[in-house]
Formats: sequence, C-alpha cells, structure tokens
Amino acid sequence: MNYVGDLAPNMVMSETHLAYGVFGRYNISSSFALTISRNKGTISGSDQNVKENQFRNLSFKTSIDEYMGVIEFNYLKYALGILDKKYTSYVFLGAGLLRYNPQTYFEGAWVDLRPIQTENVAYSDFTVIVPFGIGFKWRFAQSYALEANIGFRKVFSDYLDDVSSVYPDPTSTAQKKGAKGAMITDRTAELNGNVPQYKVGDKRGNADFNDWYVSAGISFSYRIFAKQKCPRFF
Repeated sequence: MNYVGDLAPNMVMSETHLAYGVFGRYNISSSFALTISRNKGTISGSDQNVKENQFRNLSFKTSIDEYMGVIEFNYLKYALGILDKKYTSYVFLGAGLLRYNPQTYFEGAWVDLRPIQTENVAYSDFTVIVPFGIGFKWRFAQSYALEANIGFRKVFSDYLDDVSSVYPDPTSTAQKKGAKGAMITDRTAELNGNVPQYKVGDKRGNADFNDWYVSAGISFSYRIFAKQKCPRFF
C-alpha cells in the first residue's frame, strides 16, 4: 500500500508497505463477478520526503483495515463454461468502509493523533471509501487461479494523515491536551530551537482535496465448488 495526501503530494516509493487480506467471489456470469474482501496494512508519510515541506516537519503512519465489495467486469468470458477463456483482464468498482488510526513518532514512542485534535477537529475512526482499479486473472488449473491487480481508494476523509486545514490556537491546545499535544500540533519547534513557527490560522494542510491510497497485489484463489456442473464460486 502507498498514500497520496497532505504529506505526500506525489507517491513516495520508500513509504510503500506490505499488506494482506482475504476475499470471496461469486461469478454472476462469465463477464461479471461480485467480490467481497477484507484487507489490512499500513500507510505513512513524512514532510522530510518532500523538500518544500520539510520545514513543517510533520509525519505519520496509519493502520488500514478495510471492508469492501466490488463488481468486476471481465473483458473476456472467464472460468465458467467450456468455451470460456482461462485468463482475462478486468476492471472493478465498488464501495467499502475503512477503519484507520493515525499516529506519529514523538519522543521515542508512537502517539495516537486523533485524541489530540491537532486541528481542533474531532473526526471518526471510520470513513467510506470507493475502491476501483484494474487486474488480470489466470486460471492455471481447474480449481486454482492467480491474479494481480492495482486498486485506488477514493477516501471520504482528509484525516488519514491527521493533516487537513489550519493551525489552531496553541494556548488552547495546551490547555485542552497538555504541552505535549501543543508540541505535536506544530513540530517546527524541533527544527528551530524549540520555538514554534506557525500562528493561529496558518495553513497546515490542503482541505480542498481528501487523502487517497493505492494498493497493488497478487492473489491466489481456489474454487470451492469445483465438482458442480456450473460452479460460480471461484
């Protein structure tokens, strides 16, 4: 998995992380299939990867726990009938639910960012996602197949990285969340002699665009009902 957002205007390959998941598919026909899946992984980003943002000095990692269902369209008739192909490319589109938990590394430990409300905004640990992408399926035996796909996630939240809008009043943050909370909100002090550089209302992120993340994967599938005349689970 990888991420594009306020801490990574463009994808940074060094921030790519392994992920894993399971899925089940019902072949509606040779052309269409319904697939449900659950996937877990991590995304991360750091201002130190982007020269023009290094001064801001923010960083994060977020656990990804997604549940989604997609409709797949096979470009070739695939895997059901005698005349169907043993391989096909396909596209998919669906909807899902994402649970996430942004953290940052501060003073030798990972700290949960949601409770701190670094922008004085309370946001949920769940959000809706729209997955879409392309892939390739290859049935190399009667009941076994290999697949590869690239998927994109449109996220209905701008807080996967805990960065979206403007800096809040540091005094108010310190009163509500303590000195540690204020220091995590504006981390420019770590690079400037413990003196924060931003003021109330200064831009902290870009609220005009929500965060995105991307997955690329290889999958193995087993057809459960291989002995049926017209098996559809595969």
